[in-house]
Amino acid sequence: MLTDAKIKKLKAPTEQESEPSKHSDTHGLQLHIFRNGRMSWTYAYRFEGKQRSLTIGKYPQVSLAEARRKRDEARQQIEQGIDPSKAKKQAKEIIDNVNSFEVWARKWLLDRQSTIKPDTFKRDSSLLEKDLIPFIGQIPIDKIKSPEILAAARKVEDRGAGEMARRMIRLAGCVFRQAMCEGVTTYDPTDGLTEALKPRKVVNMVRIDTKDLPEFLSRIDAYDGDVLTRLGLKFINLTFARTIEVRFMEWAEIDFEAKEWRIPANKMKKETKHIVPLSAQALEILEEIKAMGLNSPYVFFNTASRKPYSENFITNAIARMGYKGRMTGHGFRGLASTILHEQGYLHDAIERQLSHNEKNKVAAAYNHAQHLPYRRQMMQDWANYLDNVRTGKVLQFVKAS
Repeated sequence: MLTDAKIKKLKAPTEQESEPSKHSDTHGLQLHIFRNGRMSWTYAYRFEGKQRSLTIGKYPQVSLAEARRKRDEARQQIEQGIDPSKAKKQAKEIIDNVNSFEVWARKWLLDRQSTIKPDTFKRDSSLLEKDLIPFIGQIPIDKIKSPEILAAARKVEDRGAGEMARRMIRLAGCVFRQAMCEGVTTYDPTDGLTEALKPRKVVNMVRIDTKDLPEFLSRIDAYDGDVLTRLGLKFINLTFARTIEVRFMEWAEIDFEAKEWRIPANKMKKETKHIVPLSAQALEILEEIKAMGLNSPYVFFNTASRKPYSENFITNAIARMGYKGRMTGHGFRGLASTILHEQGYLHDAIERQLSHNEKNKVAAAYNHAQHLPYRRQMMQDWANYLDNVRTGKVLQFVKAS
């Protein structure tokens, strides 16, 4: 039998000895000593007529008493017709599955579902399900290395979706950091990975020139497609809100008395609430839709499916008007920004109306109403200007004093 005192006196094999030295305790328990001085417990046994071995752990991390206890547990398994080595492997597979990247990714995504916009959740879920989980989903999260994540990201990049590849890496990083907080892994292998991808290409959103605006407005007025789409084009032009904000706009967000559209934080890109002052022309559009009695919580929606418009509803309408490749939904914002800046309106007021918020979310949360009286007049001036351009009576911007 071994004792702690005897173990302390044992010596590692010499350089001439290639095999570790083996020192027996009782009932098949052995202590193996390697040339580098490492000591490991092994239980030697026979199962179904074959010689087998079970690694128990390193000494002194696993004490002599603990090694004997684990050996006795293994002997009981053998008596029950269970192979201890196979049982250990199966137990490890269960643990690995519980701690797999897929499990943690789904947990992270579900934990934030109630706090993010539906479109964001759908996009993040699709990225994880289609582009990340198939490659690293079954690997224990503490065993994943940077090259494995980078390889998955480059497959996305190779199909021309460089920004999506970057987002995928950032999403993976969020999953790893949550697992770190819960003690499942000790590091984030995504750190610095986006730098290994191809540099971003700066792409300016296409839009018409100011000189093309009269014809464009005439095309909107003559649009022969869905009436809500036509009114949606007009409304976006008047408010220069983002397409997604208009798609999910609800009647409950409109204050007709205050002449404001108050968009809650969970619907905004920067996740801070936003106020859109409504001009008389914008209110007329809303009153026209209200009079239709469509009975939907949404202002602009697909009347066939009763669901909000798809993300392409503006793009498709613009193409139908003959402006494919010349104008986008985002182009309304760029056009308004350019003209208002040229006419000398306050840069901060224009940026606030475009909801280009500060990076500091705390500051942005308090500043959503900044320059509101000024913005209210600016939005009415903008609507009046569009009317003048449409009629062709006055092409010059008439700015109120």
